Amino acid sequence: MQSENSSFNLIQKKQAAWNGISLTHYRVGPGQIPEHLNQEHLIALSLSERCQSEIRLASGFRARDQQKGSVCIIPSGHPFAVNFEAESEHLAIFLDPSLVTRAAAETNVSSRTEVIESCNPNDPVIQSVGLALLAELETQNAGSRLYADSLANLLALHLVRHYTGTENSRPRFVGGLSGKKLKRVLAFIEENYAGDPSLGDLATVAGMSTFHFARQFKRATGTTPHQYLLRARIDRAKELLMRSEMPLVDVGFQAGFSHQSHFSRLFRKLTGTTPQSYRLRFQT
Repeated sequence: MQSENSSFNLIQKKQAAWNGISLTHYRVGPGQIPEHLNQEHLIALSLSERCQSEIRLASGFRARDQQKGSVCIIPSGHPFAVNFEAESEHLAIFLDPSLVTRAAAETNVSSRTEVIESCNPNDPVIQSVGLALLAELETQNAGSRLYADSLANLLALHLVRHYTGTENSRPRFVGGLSGKKLKRVLAFIEENYAGDPSLGDLATVAGMSTFHFARQFKRATGTTPHQYLLRARIDRAKELLMRSEMPLVDVGFQAGFSHQSHFSRLFRKLTGTTPQSYRLRFQT
């Protein structure tokens, strides 16, 4: 979000990027961002209790003094400028416009799909997506591609439903995830749980669009693709803990976790015990 001629005081900045979606977490002091534009749709989430600032778009749209949790949507290619009057903290989510276009097409929304500028004091969906991505950024989880894909998918659908020029209509999905398709997908996950499969990989196996697939997978299994993948990894870790003396760090790695801390934390969350305690149950 910072241009070469920006005059605001950048105090802290962290970034992460995945397929079609990227994130910048920053804290700034007073100053200005001169008028510029982004090639992606910008979703800005305020993290400060009170953000004394003004956003100005070339279209004439203006918004001032956002509260914590406020969301501003700035469409791709729309010039804008920001004036920060005091120190504040923000999360900027950059979404590839092609994701929104595809979400509209694949949910049979046939009218205009132009994202419109908007500021909303409370959008629980965008807040949840933003904070989930921020958690991934903070933990530096390398195996998060499927999770980020799912969040990007959710965000694109949300923009289509609530922040575009389309008429309010419920998206219509055609077809479903048959037993054979689901079986192929589950087999693919079992064979590739240790890697970093994307949502697109799973949708391709099912022969479906990514947006349609994510919805139908949850309907069929009761869980998201990412949650199913994590449980498959934990099941593999359980097997290794029961049947081998492999060091815990290697167990986590073999099960598809790139960080020992992430493995231990998730194992405890899903099983109620630590990997070491679980292993001790099966020692004679």
